Amino acid sequence: MKKQFLLLLALAPFILAAQYKNDNVKYKTVFIDDLCAALKNNPDYLLLDVRTKGEYNDTSTVTSLNIGHLKNAVNISVDDLGKRLNEIKSSSGKPVFIYCSHSQRSRRASAMLADSGFAKVFNINGGMTTLNLLRESGVPCTSLFYETNNQYDLIAPVDLVAVLKRGKNVFLLDIRKDSVFKGISSNDMLNAYGKLNGAVNISLARLETSLTDIPSNKKIVIIDDGGSDAPKAAAILLKNGYKNISLAFNGMSAWNTASQNELPEKNKFWTSPVKYKIITADDFDEMAKQPGSLILDIRPSSEFNNKDTLSWRNRGNVKGAMNIPFTELSGKTDKLEQYKNKPVFVYGFGTAPETFKAAQILADKGFNKVSVLMGGVTNLRWRAANIKGKTYLDKWVENVPEENQ
Repeated sequence: MKKQFLLLLALAPFILAAQYKNDNVKYKTVFIDDLCAALKNNPDYLLLDVRTKGEYNDTSTVTSLNIGHLKNAVNISVDDLGKRLNEIKSSSGKPVFIYCSHSQRSRRASAMLADSGFAKVFNINGGMTTLNLLRESGVPCTSLFYETNNQYDLIAPVDLVAVLKRGKNVFLLDIRKDSVFKGISSNDMLNAYGKLNGAVNISLARLETSLTDIPSNKKIVIIDDGGSDAPKAAAILLKNGYKNISLAFNGMSAWNTASQNELPEKNKFWTSPVKYKIITADDFDEMAKQPGSLILDIRPSSEFNNKDTLSWRNRGNVKGAMNIPFTELSGKTDKLEQYKNKPVFVYGFGTAPETFKAAQILADKGFNKVSVLMGGVTNLRWRAANIKGKTYLDKWVENVPEENQ
């Protein structure tokens, strides 16, 4: 369905420790799409939120993680869970549904409860982030159990398109740096994110002194890079009497992680200044099947070969990929001449500026069919495990060490 979106892995370091080998082995998993039915079919359940207290209350200093919680959930941080199991021991024979922000801490917690004798443990795949991306269009019972202390709304890309199509009484406020908005910053990734057509750029640094440029009688949609700055802008507007405020959920990163199938009208409302494409795991699965394609891994050779000293960075590789580390790419493009007019897919560990810089290097050298795989190798497996109907993406990743499976 046109409703499921990739998450920007770089914003949540704990995602990078994802392991899926215990799914439906030690505990069961449930997709956000199926959560309503699962709760109905498992009465007398316990909802367990294993995020920090600040995340649960929407007061975290990591503002992009203030994304609401499930009503009546018990909040025990995964780091405290081991020593606080007695607080939920009475539910050891009942269904326990566990969630966090992206469903990796919840997997750790699910395994812990299963090992501690809890008999009916469910991990909620995708966590609160996926819930926020689907709640308006894909989770019918959201209004019954979604709560937030935020004084603004979070609007997913698919819902933002609906707002843009109506086109009336909406003010798009882009609070990114001027250089990013213009596509001339030193960060190739942020430049590539592009901008929404019709957005007005007032950077966060200038916002408080530019309030006269912002209408108070329209719905204001705040746009940032990845979800961290928009809440700060919302606080300024709220303090100054603005009321109808929405945040583009996870900013331009979420917009760019929406596939063409999920957001077919995307290009009507957005432009990017770069000469290459940004694609998602879903797009990649379709496009990489073209004959003669090159899949280019720009990670250090130690990561590509699962020999990095940081074991969590050893995540295998995309099937059929060629490894040319980013630091060596400029001097080796001549070895790729045969691919100048063929599809080239560039990826790294996750989503990082170096991947976009590599794509720019190739585009500048005359490669005319270059695409960046958002989320890199880690996202292919994350999406396969957490988004309903996407298990087939897992076939693209090979040579994953046992400890990171």
